[in-house]
Amino acid sequence: MILHAASRLFLKEGFANTSMDTVAKASGVSKQTVYSHFESKDALFKAAITSKCRSYQLDTQQLINATSNALSLFECLQKVGHQFMRLLQDPDAIAIFRVIIAEAVNNPHVATLFYQAGPEASLETLSDVIETYGRGSLNHDLAHQLACDYCSLLKGDYHTMMLCGIQSPLSDEEIQSHVAQAAEKILLLFTHYTQQSGSRSSL
Repeated sequence: MILHAASRLFLKEGFANTSMDTVAKASGVSKQTVYSHFESKDALFKAAITSKCRSYQLDTQQLINATSNALSLFECLQKVGHQFMRLLQDPDAIAIFRVIIAEAVNNPHVATLFYQAGPEASLETLSDVIETYGRGSLNHDLAHQLACDYCSLLKGDYHTMMLCGIQSPLSDEEIQSHVAQAAEKILLLFTHYTQQSGSRSSL
């Protein structure tokens, strides 16, 4: 209830204009109750971002679970990519991106909070997932680069156009095709890096 109310307020009023008092009133609880769950507005904001990622199965635990379900790397990338694309075109996700962009100039702190709770956390976990599939033949730096490359391929110019309001949401079929193309490219790079590592090991 608190998290839901806070998310709505952050979207409507922005980070700077949302206080713990207004969250408490919107939640129908006392300010003390809000603080008993979230130690600060920063923590509440990060929790709201994390909750949105979790709703699309892009939180740490669900990404890690993908590696334990007997999925190939390509299947895992497709699963993650499909959810990622759905998140990108979620109206609330678009709205919060716009809030961050609007406030970042005067309040870079909120942009940092958003990045840490959303993109950075997901990228780091996806890096771990890709590294796991490498089975020791891919170091973390390369795995992280592949994770970054994959997200960049998925976003393309589509995300910028969505933020500008000049791109309609993709259909499930369009998402599936887009994700498959991006996953194939990452799989090629993954294979290249792991084979290079194997060649070096045999020398």
